[in-house]
Amino acid sequence: MKIEFFEETNFSYRRKQDLEKDLNLHWIARNMAGDKVGDIPAILQVLQHPLTTESEIEKRQQVVMAACEKASVTYQLRDRIVSLSENLTRGLHAILDSRGKHLMEQTMIGVHVETIRELVQGLSEISQMGAKNPEIFKETAFNYFYDSFCEAEPVERLEEQLALVQNLDAFKGNGEIVLEGAIGEGFSLENVEVVSVCDKAKRAGSGIFSGKKGRVIASEEVYQSGVQFANRVVLELLEQCSPFLQQWEEILQTLSRQIIFLAGCARMYERGLSSGFYFCMPKACEEEAEKLYELALALQSMEQPIPNTVSLKEQRALIVTGANQGGKSTFLRSLGIAQVLCQAGMYVPAKKYPLYAYEDIFTHFTRREDATMNMGKFEEELKRMEQILRGAKKNTLILLNESFATTTEVTAYQIAMDLMHTCLSEAVTVWMVTHITKFAKELYGEHPENVLFLSAGRTEENEIRFQMYEKVPGDTSYGLTLYEQMIGKIN
Repeated sequence: MKIEFFEETNFSYRRKQDLEKDLNLHWIARNMAGDKVGDIPAILQVLQHPLTTESEIEKRQQVVMAACEKASVTYQLRDRIVSLSENLTRGLHAILDSRGKHLMEQTMIGVHVETIRELVQGLSEISQMGAKNPEIFKETAFNYFYDSFCEAEPVERLEEQLALVQNLDAFKGNGEIVLEGAIGEGFSLENVEVVSVCDKAKRAGSGIFSGKKGRVIASEEVYQSGVQFANRVVLELLEQCSPFLQQWEEILQTLSRQIIFLAGCARMYERGLSSGFYFCMPKACEEEAEKLYELALALQSMEQPIPNTVSLKEQRALIVTGANQGGKSTFLRSLGIAQVLCQAGMYVPAKKYPLYAYEDIFTHFTRREDATMNMGKFEEELKRMEQILRGAKKNTLILLNESFATTTEVTAYQIAMDLMHTCLSEAVTVWMVTHITKFAKELYGEHPENVLFLSAGRTEENEIRFQMYEKVPGDTSYGLTLYEQMIGKIN
């Protein structure tokens, strides 16, 4: 039985911790979760498992758009499914935990009864929610979920189950359950069926007009033995529901993760639009990222960052040079975030964005030295790069941000040239921010195909624009200009 909002992939980014840290994905997940902080791990889990074909992405996009369009229903569905999943898991844990322990059979029966009742009532509520909102459950991509749900639990069957669980209190004691069956070899029960169930009788008068009926058993010992036998029969019957409960636990855990992600998409989309941000769904026909901005920065500041437009279609490499503090790292991060969101089937922070799927995405950003490092910074950079190159293959993407800034320019130049030649020969895409001018100039001189060279721009007054534009890489005088402005005046 397979019930889900969208198809998932088992593949995850190989260096997902680096990706989360370098691209601020945790901050994005935190904003998607809103005040439901417990949703962050589920959101990150979906983000870290990319879709790797355009058709998969386009299918997921339809579901995300439906969730954002009908956000209020998405939030209601999220709350009910998550609550139902958590309650079922607690109930099952209590059932499994009670096995082998000397608990009263009545207590164990009560745990089973409440768990079954909660599940059936919850499934019925989800079914009713779909019936009341056909515009989302039948007329949008949510029908993938609703059709499979109704196939697994038809309305008629749910109504029967719901009627049955209303009388489950009879299992707890003092009610009447009529069974039909036989006692087989070794006093085992065979062919047992429930004939009827009656709830606990209401207290009646004890006079001659009382309608209460009963039987007198002379021996208390015989009576208690009968009660214990009946309880064991009931408990054995309820135990047969465990596979059913476990199956639904697995289904609801998947549905919880997916609806949490969809509710997060809707929450961030709504919040972004209300704050003046814009989003788009990536399309295969687009060739450039138009007015792309850094989403994590926008969510932190709640201000619109300066956008950039860049051609990405068929670009095998992107080399960004220019002044320090010119927005190069922010630009690279905006590209990385957009690509991760694209491969999760989400809206991306741009006016337009090309739909393209990479097999994997790696990041190699300069790290500040901290107590967790067991080696020097340069050695640590080399170690991370080695791990990336071992995992990189055709149609993967590598984002390099000021890599090897901790060594000499001669060494950094040689590493950068070797790395770029290897990646280009292996059809690995590289988006790179670099301070190594010699590397950028020589690579440009080789006229490699499909390599775009950008530079962080400045105004005629030498003020930073925080925007990238195509430019032949060359030496810059930004450092000398800054020196003249700050130190030269003193001399």
